[in-house]
Amino acid sequence: MSRLDIRCKVDLPVHIIANNNGGKGVTETQAKFTSLSLSGGFIDYAAPYDENKILGLRYDLPKHGEFEILGEVTRSENDGFAARFYNINRDTKLKLWDYIKENIAEDLSCPYCGKEHTQKLRKCDKCGWSLNFSSQDYIVTHEKESFIKRLDVKSSLFSIEDMYKILNFIDIQILGVGKNLDINEEFVGSSQGILNVFSMIRKVAPTDIPVLITGESGTGKELTAMAIHERSQRKHKPFVTINCAAIPDNLLEAELFGHEKGAFTGAHASKIGKFEYADGGTIFLDEIGELSLNLQSKLLRFLEDKIVERIGATGGKKIDVRLIAATNKDLKSATAKGSFRKDLFYRLDVFNINLPPVRERGEDKVILARYFLNKYSKEMNLSKTFSSEALDAIRNNDWPGNVREIVNRVRRAVVMSKDSTIEPVDLDLKVPVIQTDTLTSLKEVRYTIEKQKLIEALRHCNNNISKVARVLGISRPSVYSLRKKYNI
Repeated sequence: MSRLDIRCKVDLPVHIIANNNGGKGVTETQAKFTSLSLSGGFIDYAAPYDENKILGLRYDLPKHGEFEILGEVTRSENDGFAARFYNINRDTKLKLWDYIKENIAEDLSCPYCGKEHTQKLRKCDKCGWSLNFSSQDYIVTHEKESFIKRLDVKSSLFSIEDMYKILNFIDIQILGVGKNLDINEEFVGSSQGILNVFSMIRKVAPTDIPVLITGESGTGKELTAMAIHERSQRKHKPFVTINCAAIPDNLLEAELFGHEKGAFTGAHASKIGKFEYADGGTIFLDEIGELSLNLQSKLLRFLEDKIVERIGATGGKKIDVRLIAATNKDLKSATAKGSFRKDLFYRLDVFNINLPPVRERGEDKVILARYFLNKYSKEMNLSKTFSSEALDAIRNNDWPGNVREIVNRVRRAVVMSKDSTIEPVDLDLKVPVIQTDTLTSLKEVRYTIEKQKLIEALRHCNNNISKVARVLGISRPSVYSLRKKYNI
């Protein structure tokens, strides 16, 4: 089997930085790479290391300077050990490739599969990998071609849940599918719950099946319905919304299905209903749990035959409309109590999207608040920011009114705040108070802060220990000691 990365023989000095086994502190020992690839290398070193041990590897590349990366021991032998590289950023990898390219043997053998060729080829006739190493974009093209093979090797270990997470991550984070849905920027968030909603919208939008959107009041059910419509084949046709709880029951039937002239007192002219108006498009019935049993029967009949019959008419009209419904009620409980038809529930609940409440969306609280702050500040030609206390208050509030409550409080704060900085009082939120019986020791506070700052620095510096040490103002050995202390 051919390798996925070129491995070449080198003689490159490297410093091994490791935690002492069973002791405190770190050691730094000089050794050398005897072979190297973009994904790992073999290090000539007499003292063995246990497999899976994480080491710091610092080396100096000719023409490119010093680099420091992490490596995991994958195999130990008498004359050294093999290490797999971790968290190499793009710049480091490209410079490493320049070094490897210069050290590829001049013989005619393939550095991937080892086949001996009688002449120099542009592509190996055994493994199929390109051998045109002088091409400017060689490594980029090779990585794209080898990606599927790398994924195939790892995918055997994936569970169904893992595959779903990976596909969802690719859709949202890499391809941008469903992110903000190119419809309404207010539909924002990066929590797993809302990313799952985006993914479900993407899957159901091209179909014509009914959708039932559930969730607490203010979570964005109408925005979700609009997102489905705008990504469907019906997007150039009407999107009609009607709130079933806002119209009296005796008027709602005429509003939905229309009526003929003289059908009832006050019907001075014929009128088409919302279903007819939405012909070819989508109708969104909000708060469908408020429909009377009589209207539930008529809606069920429409879902079965797609025929709308106006009040007072002698015949019906066939129309083509997609139905999306929403409710903040538990319709299963309603069917058990007899207040909602079971057969209608099963016709509606073909595809269910449950919107998570804001309190379960983590940092989305702040993302939403900042979005609306920017929006309303621009509308009023103002410059406003949240204070750190206001951000803490936003994070600690449960937001029972969900996104709608965030909108109202932020808009009020933009109007009412006298300064450019919005405080908790402007949002009518309380500052979190630490109870005396929950106070932690100074040592515990320092432990928490120190660990968090180390994690932030490692992330910011792409795990480059030298940079982390400079940012934090400490030595490299101190960084390694802290990583060991906090098991990072």
